Amino acid sequence: MTQHTEDRVGKIHWSAPERGSWAADRFGRQVGGVRRDEHGYVATRGGRTVGRYRSLDAALDAVDHHSWTHLQPSRYWTLLLATINVGIIAAMSLIATAILR
Repeated sequence: MTQHTEDRVGKIHWSAPERGSWAADRFGRQVGGVRRDEHGYVATRGGRTVGRYRSLDAALDAVDHHSWTHLQPSRYWTLLLATINVGIIAAMSLIATAILR
């Protein structure tokens, strides 16, 4: 089974490498997938579980309709907080250096 869907930047290609498993690739790199288990279908995207769905179509849509051009909100906030922490550490180092001189 191969299904092609259009994304804003590129195409998501679906293939079924084995029974009960579907892989999504974009520009030749695997970006997500769906696997069937005893409770339904588990969708993953970027190594993270997106959710558990009762139908295959819902699981495929969960992977397809993600914007591949933007950072995920959790990654954005992690980057922002890391930048703030580095700035605080640098400021503390400058203050400590000034006091010790």
